[in-house]
Amino acid sequence: MKGTILPESLVSEQSCPLIIVAILRAESAETDFASKLDQARWRLFGHVLRRDRNIPANKAMLFYFSDNKRARGRPQTILPITLNNDLKKLVTTKLEFTTQTDLDTLRLIAEDRPKWNALVAEIRKTAEAARSDDPASGRL
Repeated sequence: MKGTILPESLVSEQSCPLIIVAILRAESAETDFASKLDQARWRLFGHVLRRDRNIPANKAMLFYFSDNKRARGRPQTILPITLNNDLKKLVTTKLEFTTQTDLDTLRLIAEDRPKWNALVAEIRKTAEAARSDDPASGRL
């Protein structure tokens, strides 16, 4: 969109930031920032799974699967729930992230980097496809 001239009726104080964002996105090769975020989340999770089990992040995962009752009210948007929702969207695998056994299975997959990278790539493709099918996700 280099050299694009916008009609004067479109340019105002309120619309300038939106126009700039639209131009930047049109010029950039990567338009789906949410899928990049998904990929970064899963790559970081893989790094944590490969680390020693005595680090605080791995210890915290042990407490997530305790049998304590959850708080009342709106369900929390926390990382394990987000990761489980991503896994549920996959068609080719039956992976979940709801029990300690599921965590151990994901640890084994994370140890094998080619398998883990394939899983992350599949999650990203599935998320991109879901966003492209969803008309509400077509925001500027």
